[in-house]
Amino acid sequence: MRVSKAYAENLQVALLWLMMAGCAATLPELKGPLLPGEELVTLATRPGVTVRVLLITPSAVPKGIFIFFPGGDGSLVGEDGQPKRLFIRELREQGFTTAIVDVPSDQPYGMLGGDRFRASKEHLEDVTKVIDFVSHKWPKPIYLIGHSAGTTSVAYLATVLKDHRIGGIVFTGALGELGPKAVSLATLPLQDITYPALFVHHKEDTCASFEAAHRQHHRLINSPRVSFIEVLGGDQSRAIGCKPRDPSGGKSYAHGFSGKRREVVSAITDWVMGKPVPDQIGP
Repeated sequence: MRVSKAYAENLQVALLWLMMAGCAATLPELKGPLLPGEELVTLATRPGVTVRVLLITPSAVPKGIFIFFPGGDGSLVGEDGQPKRLFIRELREQGFTTAIVDVPSDQPYGMLGGDRFRASKEHLEDVTKVIDFVSHKWPKPIYLIGHSAGTTSVAYLATVLKDHRIGGIVFTGALGELGPKAVSLATLPLQDITYPALFVHHKEDTCASFEAAHRQHHRLINSPRVSFIEVLGGDQSRAIGCKPRDPSGGKSYAHGFSGKRREVVSAITDWVMGKPVPDQIGP
């Protein structure tokens, strides 16, 4: 059986991590205190399974809620032991609550890009419980947002969820194509998505192909509103790794929108509020 290069690399990294971590795997712990306005909750989602959610709330009543799916292995905890706060400060400044979804307790090694768990009924069940929780806490429109590998979760969920509480979906730095054996936007039935959708992608992203993401956004033929924003320029001195646990995967300033993050978030929040957004940000 032939497998794609991306799928084989992800599998190899996961197996190496398993061997290094040993058998008694647990989710990484957050180090240090949370910042003001942050709260960590643990939700029971399936029998014997829990999911941690980091809530970041503005000082006033939120305009809406972003349920955020991190990239990499899907964990809300970064290599430094701190939460992955991509976009979070800017979303809070714009008046939105963000709920960062961790990997479930039965996936302690994470969900690497292309992981089939991201397109599973178990993942759907977990996220449905998260949606119920935040909707009960804040009866405001909910937007699913993912970055990098997290966009695979958003795409899958949007194809199977028909929930009036969801106002739209956002893909940033999307993994458009990883080959036929790995789950990505290319392998999901994007034509089944009926929510408004926004893609934001840096033209020079070396971690996730701009061209592949642009091709995939054309497949949302049943979405009432599809927008694609191209990002140019930024701070080239601030790069992030393309692959978790694998430094050889290279780095990219463009993948995390370094130097352009505030403009990107402003466009995202304008879009969810129904305001016009540009086709291009930068340089």
